[in-house]
Amino acid sequence: MKKLEFKLNLLVWKTRSKVNDFLYNEDGDTNFISIIIIMAIVLLMAIVFIAFKDKIVQLVNSTWTKFSTSFGGQTISTPETVTPP
Repeated sequence: MKKLEFKLNLLVWKTRSKVNDFLYNEDGDTNFISIIIIMAIVLLMAIVFIAFKDKIVQLVNSTWTKFSTSFGGQTISTPETVTPP
């Protein structure tokens, strides 16, 4: 009986230990350099977009026009230009 009680107490102790480790230990990725680099890249892309917004929009519009007229001379209507039947 003492052997069974010992094993049960050991199981309870291990379970409590694992639960406490899960709840109170905050082990995780602490690689802040990679996070800072990603944030810098996103910030740089935002600055470039803001600085060249008009040129980027113009390039996208001209590319869309070329793409839409390449289907046998037919234009593809965008949601803004669709007329209801």
